[in-house]
Amino acid sequence: MYDDEDDPRRPTLTVGYNTIERWKASIPAASDSAEAKWNFAFWLQNEMIKFGGDPSSRATLVGAWVASTGLSYSDEEEDADFEACIERGVQITERFVRECCEVVRRLHASGAVAAILGRSIPVLVHELEVYEEIAAQNETVNPPGVCAEFARWVRGE
Repeated sequence: MYDDEDDPRRPTLTVGYNTIERWKASIPAASDSAEAKWNFAFWLQNEMIKFGGDPSSRATLVGAWVASTGLSYSDEEEDADFEACIERGVQITERFVRECCEVVRRLHASGAVAAILGRSIPVLVHELEVYEEIAAQNETVNPPGVCAEFARWVRGE
């Protein structure tokens, strides 16, 4: 997840994946095996689907969602009261993250992840940087233990 052009009014979710082959091939370039496995910089950088960002039907969908929160603001409003708009942007981001986390929780709860992939795997919700909150939210939305290795890596354990 990230804000397109660093604008919190344009939250963006990109869905991609990594493979065991890519992880193993990336180990020599990483500081260790865990970094090659969990650091997004070493992943395939595939973009299966993207919600938000550039003007498209999915960006319009996310834009409509932002508008529905009542938190959207114009450039003029931002010029007039920057601090208030920054706070609204923070709230947009927090809500967007919660919605993305809820989607992951529901995918696991419905059995969809295990049914499609043959087993439960971590579905990670993260930004380009990772920190404690990212570890905790993924432990919450994935089944118990499924993302424990990722969380340990984030925490430097």
